[in-house]
Amino acid sequence: MIQIALYGKGGIGKSTVSANLSAALGERGNRVLQVGCDPKHDSTRLLLGGASIPTVLDYIREKLPEERILEDILFEGYAGVACVEAGGPEPGVGCAGRGILTTFEVLENLGIQEIPFDITIYDVLGDVVCGGFAVPIRREYANAVFLVTSGEYMALYAANNILRGIKNFDEASPRVAGIIHNSRGLEHEDEKVKAFAKAVKLPIVVSIPRSEYFAEAEKQGKTVVSMYPESSPSVLLKQLADHVKKISKGSAQLFSASPLTNSEMEALVLGRTRETGQKHYHLKPDVSAKKADGNSLSSGKRMNFFTKSVKNKQPLQGCSFAGAVSATSQIKDALTIAHGPGSCSHIVSHFLSTTLLNANTRYGTAISEHGEKSLVSTDMDEKAFIFGGGEELNSCLENAASNGWDNIFVVTTCPSGLIGDDIEHTILAVKRKFPDKKIIPVPVDGNLAGDFAQGLVEGSRVVADMIDPDVEKEKGLVNIIGEKTLSDNLNSNFETIKELLGKLDVKVNCRFLANTGIENIKNFKKAELNILAHRELAYNGESGGVMAEMLTSKLGINFFDLPFPIGFRESSQWVELLGETFNRESKARSLILKEKMLYDGEISGLRQFLKGKRVLISAYNPNLDWIIDTILDLGMIIVRVGLVTAVSPIDFRSQHIGILPVEYEYNAEKREKDIETLSPDLVLSNYPPLISREGVHHDAIPFSPDVGFRSGLNLARRWSRLMRLPVVEGWKLDGGDAS
Repeated sequence: MIQIALYGKGGIGKSTVSANLSAALGERGNRVLQVGCDPKHDSTRLLLGGASIPTVLDYIREKLPEERILEDILFEGYAGVACVEAGGPEPGVGCAGRGILTTFEVLENLGIQEIPFDITIYDVLGDVVCGGFAVPIRREYANAVFLVTSGEYMALYAANNILRGIKNFDEASPRVAGIIHNSRGLEHEDEKVKAFAKAVKLPIVVSIPRSEYFAEAEKQGKTVVSMYPESSPSVLLKQLADHVKKISKGSAQLFSASPLTNSEMEALVLGRTRETGQKHYHLKPDVSAKKADGNSLSSGKRMNFFTKSVKNKQPLQGCSFAGAVSATSQIKDALTIAHGPGSCSHIVSHFLSTTLLNANTRYGTAISEHGEKSLVSTDMDEKAFIFGGGEELNSCLENAASNGWDNIFVVTTCPSGLIGDDIEHTILAVKRKFPDKKIIPVPVDGNLAGDFAQGLVEGSRVVADMIDPDVEKEKGLVNIIGEKTLSDNLNSNFETIKELLGKLDVKVNCRFLANTGIENIKNFKKAELNILAHRELAYNGESGGVMAEMLTSKLGINFFDLPFPIGFRESSQWVELLGETFNRESKARSLILKEKMLYDGEISGLRQFLKGKRVLISAYNPNLDWIIDTILDLGMIIVRVGLVTAVSPIDFRSQHIGILPVEYEYNAEKREKDIETLSPDLVLSNYPPLISREGVHHDAIPFSPDVGFRSGLNLARRWSRLMRLPVVEGWKLDGGDAS
């Protein structure tokens, strides 16, 4: 398939030329796709009888990803030409260039590349060759580029700008097909276009005269090729179609981009040279401009910018950039480069370090084996937002490669995604200089790819590409999948699981992804079995959720039926099933019996302080059996189980359903009422108050509980101490009457 891009100034006639070219190619029996890449979304109108079609950007605004199908945005026009319009945001809002990027991503995701088109024509606005509008001139999309121009200075200026863009991508590679002169009928127009073509070393492939045929055909919503097939313009456009066919067969020459400087352009087209000796305008003290605050803006004084506070905003759950970084950062011998402003890296660094990550992954403080930080930023600034951040990324990558980093991840933030930075192009250039380095793009684009969880999965997916699929399995090895790396008990929970596995003569092969190394990742498939660290990774509490599904689809691996166990009963089941899986039944029974004796002994000692105490549970997490089991073993009485986010018994996965008083959609008002009417001695919740106002004891239910046999015991010990204290300590009354 040959892919052709037509670029030119807005209003120069690109869409008319593109539609007629598509019509001529379609008449010759070619399967043609025309993609309109202009926010005006009128590129395909003449192929569709003058009708407008829904744009890709309007479509994705209305349809969820899982509801989208290619047929909704792909339409058939004259001579069987397939038509797509990208569209754009409202004028003055958003970034139209980013819209082009999104359009191409959506078309790829919906499988347009699987349709065997002979020729694809991209009709692209050329006034601004930003990252988004430059997508069709990247090598993966366009084999050849035509410049559509008239003899006007701004049209030629736009054509020259496009050549600059092509040169930035291709350097000296030949990919320009030539110039299409769409005449305006101006005086000396032919001479100007010919002079420009000669200066930039390009041929004029076709010169289309100004003709009323175009206006008459447009009134009917048709192309000249279809309405006036024997006309002079139609003959010329069919000759252009013949030239495109020659390009597709490799029998027509392509040219390198050789743009002119601005001064060369002015001298060539306008016949003038730039004057030198310009003077800056200096404000005099008595006529100083006034700023909005009434103060003078004197000569040489710089403006100060500040950020206003924003109120009444919903809290963010974390962006996909942060999620992806939390995955890639877990690889000890790899560097993560954040392509974006320094503030993004600073926020994520602070976020990760304050959640008590391992010392060797605390960005900004931890030192890697290379003696450097393991998270660095390209520090994009205002200049980079306007002109692109390729230079900053290139410099950062070359520094990292020179300093001994063999594995580098590049994670994108919102700004780099919005301006359409082509990070893969930059990475390719650096890899040519450092061919032995592995540089891996993670294009999550800040929060454009979703929230923290989506970024975490995407980062993990990219890391999973490093796994060697041909590694042979070794007996007695397991992989740990999806530990909560942001929890303060990450390492203690791992040590507990590692100890339990060790007692069954089973070893950990790879922690995916927590405090691991490149070799561990490569040898991932050595493990016989894969164990999910927690239920939240799976749908409805079953193995086979997002992370498991991703790894299974990529590697065809098996998962253990149970996640990390919490509490005595779950741990017993976990150890028993693990013993059966690895033929260690006797060791498993011995371990469970030993833990049972320890558990019963400690429960017996704690029961004397807690038996008969009334407990109210108010929780977000419906997986509460480890707490309920402990409460019942202690002889305590549960007066209510309130589930804050659960709305039906389906959400409460418990063996105690039908036995305990359970209430769904449990809010703070219900809890306060139950405290008053049910008179509990202890209230357990995820967010207990610092000071009790109801005359009862409060304690926290952890969102990330300790794993293993003693999870419940750890809380029970605390309850025992708590219940022997006064509800409100005297000093907290601040001199008030304790009665």
